Amino acid sequence: MSIAHGSVAARLARLLPGEAVTLVAEVDRMADRFDRLSNQRPATCGAYALSYLLEPLGFARQGDLDLTDEDALAHLAAVAIEAYEVAPSEQVARRVAAGELSEADALRDFGSVWYRYPVRSSSDPAQSGTSPAGVARAIAVGSGGALATVPVPGRAADGRPQLTPDTWDALLDLVESHLAEWSIHAIFNYESDQLLKPESSEYQSGGLLRPDATDAIPRDDWGVGHFAGLAGMWRRPWGERWLVLFDTYKERGFDGYQPQPAELMRRALVREDGRGGGMLLVLPRDFVDAGLAAVAALGLEAGMWDNLSLDPDDWAWEPGR
Repeated sequence: MSIAHGSVAARLARLLPGEAVTLVAEVDRMADRFDRLSNQRPATCGAYALSYLLEPLGFARQGDLDLTDEDALAHLAAVAIEAYEVAPSEQVARRVAAGELSEADALRDFGSVWYRYPVRSSSDPAQSGTSPAGVARAIAVGSGGALATVPVPGRAADGRPQLTPDTWDALLDLVESHLAEWSIHAIFNYESDQLLKPESSEYQSGGLLRPDATDAIPRDDWGVGHFAGLAGMWRRPWGERWLVLFDTYKERGFDGYQPQPAELMRRALVREDGRGGGMLLVLPRDFVDAGLAAVAALGLEAGMWDNLSLDPDDWAWEPGR
């Protein structure tokens, strides 16, 4: 089922008739960007989530960098690309430097392999990718400090799950109640295999509307950690809370729009694969202190988690950044 046309509210009404989804601010502007994106490159998922977020929030450029470009955002997020990506990118860069290719031609013909700006690389699959601190860096630097993040890890510093069913529900209540007032956006860093499999034959409109959808639809078997942004949230008629994600692989879900049960996302943020997970709340700087205080009032620790990807060398998160 394709839901590629119309406002996000209209699309979700066709996909989920009778269910009222609360959407994030500027969601249609985000969708306009998101719908034009191709699939992300292998290691850029955290940075790529910003390519449909920063411009709709008013941040289209930072100096010479276009904040809708995947490779510019990969640079800002200190992404570590996979080792096999280095040689093809360097080959294109040499041809551009030698005048054999114009930058426009290189982008047209080799845009999927050429990283125009410095990024790191790693031959260790665990270290490649984007760290949550890298995503926060790209948000802070890309917005010139106008936006900041409140990171909420799935586990506390001592390793215990801090996102319990009760604290998770309270956190989502907080987010939903301030979506408009604080212009909150959220980016999840999660273990994919805790969620429903969005490519399953059961993952269709009728299957999602079933009261037992959480149990009836198979779990994912992708076997990766991933980042995805929040498009909206709602409660089913029987009270179960669900989320709608923006997935940067368009075949996963409905043109990349992906409903998932909130309880499964909680488990995916807590993770059982040996890596850290969590949710980055993205806020205008004026509301960050209130956001930090509200998260603390729920008994939750704010701070970065370790998803094993390399952190930026020159930047570390602290409250207010």
